Amino acid sequence: MTNKINGRRYIGYSENIESRFEDNRGELQRGTFGYRHQQFIDDYQQYGEEAFICEILEVTVNDSTLMNQKAQRWKKIINPEYNQ
Repeated sequence: MTNKINGRRYIGYSENIESRFEDNRGELQRGTFGYRHQQFIDDYQQYGEEAFICEILEVTVNDSTLMNQKAQRWKKIINPEYNQ
C-alpha cells in the first residue's frame, strides 16, 4: 500500500489478497493494525482510504514460506516506511 500524499509505503503478503486488503482496511480504520505501525494507522485515519493505493508487486504460488521470503526481499529493495 502506498500513501499517495506523502509516499510512505507498506509491504505485506497473503494467500488471499482480497481478504488481506479488507482485513488491513478494517484494522487501519479501527486503529488496531499493530503497535509497530502507528504511523501507518495515523496517516490512514488522517488522510482516509482514498489517499492510499493498493498494488501487487509480485504474484507467486500460494506457499507462505516463499511469499514471506519474497516480501522480505521487496522490503530490502523498497525500504517501506510503514514496515519500520
